[in-house]
Formats: sequence, C-alpha cells, structure tokens
Amino acid sequence: MRISTRQIYTQGIEAFQQQQQKLAKLQEQISSGVRLNNPSDDPAAASRVLELEQDVSVLEQYQANINLAEQRLGQQDAVMKTYADLLNRVRELAIQGNNGPLDPTSRNAIATELDERLSEIYSLANTTDANGDYLYAGFQNGNLPFTQAITGSISHVNFNGDAGTRSIQISKVRQMEIDVSGEDIFMRIPSALALREIPAAANTGSAVIAPASVVDGSVYVPGDYEIRFTAPGVYDVFDVAGGVNIVTGAAYVDSQDINFQGVQTSITGVPAAGDVFTVSAGQYQDVFSIVANLADTLRSAPSDTVRAANIAQSLVDLDAALEVSLNNRTTVGGKLNAIESQREENEAQVLVAKTTLSSLRDTDLAEAISQLTLEQTTLEAAQAVFARITSSSLFNFLK
Repeated sequence: MRISTRQIYTQGIEAFQQQQQKLAKLQEQISSGVRLNNPSDDPAAASRVLELEQDVSVLEQYQANINLAEQRLGQQDAVMKTYADLLNRVRELAIQGNNGPLDPTSRNAIATELDERLSEIYSLANTTDANGDYLYAGFQNGNLPFTQAITGSISHVNFNGDAGTRSIQISKVRQMEIDVSGEDIFMRIPSALALREIPAAANTGSAVIAPASVVDGSVYVPGDYEIRFTAPGVYDVFDVAGGVNIVTGAAYVDSQDINFQGVQTSITGVPAAGDVFTVSAGQYQDVFSIVANLADTLRSAPSDTVRAANIAQSLVDLDAALEVSLNNRTTVGGKLNAIESQREENEAQVLVAKTTLSSLRDTDLAEAISQLTLEQTTLEAAQAVFARITSSSLFNFLK
C-alpha cells in the first residue's frame, strides 16, 4: 500500500492536535483544580456531583435556618430571664410593703416603684426582634400584642395577638417551633382570685363591663354574682349560690366603681332594663393585673387585715407567674439544645457530602501532573519521529 506525502502530513497533524488537546485538558484540570469541567468528561460522576451539590446547598440552608432560630430563641430566653428578675423584684417589694410598722409614705413609694416595674414588664411583653416583628404576638407579629385600655373606671391590658407559633425547617425531617405564646406567659397565670365577666346574650343595652378584680381578699368568696339592671339607672347584685341580693337598688353611674363581696368592677355605656352581667370565678389572671392590684393595695392604705390578705394572695400569684416563666424558659432552653445538636449533625452531613464531592470532581494533582509529563514526552517523541520521517528522501540513500 502506498501512502502519499499529503496523507502523511494530514495524519501527523491530526495526531499532534489530539495530543495537544489532551495536554490542554490536563493543564486546565491542574490550574482549576477541577477534574470535571464538562459533563462529557465523566457522565456518571457529573450526575452524582449535581446531586451532591444540591444536597450541600439544602444542608447549608438548614444551617442558615438554625442560625435564625437560635437568634430568635436566644432573644426569648434573654427576655424570660429579665422578666423573672422583675417578678422577683416585685415579690421583694410585696414582702417589704407588708411590713406592719411601715408608714403610708413608704408604702406609697413602694407602690411607685411597682408602677415602674409594671411598665418594664409591659415593655418586655412588646419586645420586637431584629426584623421589627413582635416576639409574643403569634401570627399577628406586625401588630402591638399588648395594649393598655380603660373600660369604665378600670385600667387593664388587652392581648391582641393569637396563639400561633411559627416553625422553621432545620433538617430534612425536622421542624422547630421558634415562638412562645405571649398569652400563655403574661395572660394565663393560675390564680385563686381570677375572675371572668360574662354579659348575658339577651342584653339589649349598649353597656360594657370592665375586667373585675378582687380588691379585698379578706371577704371575697368565690362564686357567681349577677349584676342585674332592674331599670337603666338601677341595679342589684345577686348571689347565685345564696339565692339572695347582696346589693339592692343601687344607682348606676356610667364608669363608676361597682363593689361587692371584695370585688371591684365597672360598667360603661347605657344598660337596658333586664340586662345582666355575671362575674364569676375564673382560672387565670394576667400578670399586669397582679402587679397593678398589688400597687393599688399599698397606695390605698386599707386596713392591716385587707392589706395582709391581698398581699398574701399577690405573693401566691407572683410565684405562679414565676413558675410559668420558668417553664417557658425551660422549653426555650430545650429547643436551643436541640438546635445545637441538629447543627452538629448537619455539619457532619455537609462534611461527608463535600468529601465525596471532592473525590468525584476535584483534580488529583499528583496523578494529573504525572499524566501531563507523560503526554508531553509522548508528544515530543512523536514530533521527533515525524520530523525524521518527513525529512527522509530516497536521495539520502543514493551514493
């Protein structure tokens, strides 16, 4: 078979180009540190690399979520600590105010400090996070959760949030609740003096009843009491259990205090004849009322018997508020511990995924450099042989 000179050169050039492409590819792998620059380099490995990169991306998002959750829960823990410190201080003031020989001026000074502590608790209840969202508003985190109001003659605090708790994904199969119910912390303190007010469904007037509270624990008897309007300007107070009126024919004055059996409330608006408002024993009292009632007891200078009874119950209620606070802080602490464990687990998974990813995608420099040296030597040898072949001529053998 005879090979033309043109064919020899064409085949040689093609061989050199292929060899140079190999060299260029090896040089790129060495300079970039990446073995798989194109899916065609290793289709099976390239597919696996895509899967691993997605896994790492998802795990890193979980880690970012964990950081957010830790931030929010950490802030709640700090708030709970400050709240507990405030309750302890209020408790100290209650004990101090129950000292018999204390004069009215000193008790009034204690009441003034209690007002300041109450303002601090109110501020804590309306704490916001770094994004300006309220910590204790539930899903209504853009609205002020606790607001001060006056109904009739009674000042009180309303809760405007809800019981919603947001969750955040911290692993493929795990979500973590990052909210604590503000209602549970500040509004649901178990108390023997808790009261609830229920307007009768059949009421036709425009009157509204204010939150009731026990202002004289020495005479209060838990039960159901009905404020019955016999006329728009006249009311009775009926003891349901006893079956008798304990107040009869009292004159109604809009927003004036209504007192009976150690209970104080107020009604505002225009009642109609036949309207009924029931005040009965409840289950929970809010912390704002507990502190406010304590301050009022010290400021109003009641008898020693009334003061002692009221303060004794306030101390019980404050202990209950502290217990609620501690339980919620324990819950938050448990979540923080769980988050830390999940972070470590996620970090381990990221490490495994990145190690596998590196083994599939990254260049083995020692192997690549050795291969590059081999290919360069092969190319140089081929070039030398080609040069000798192409320079050969029949005239070289004629002598």
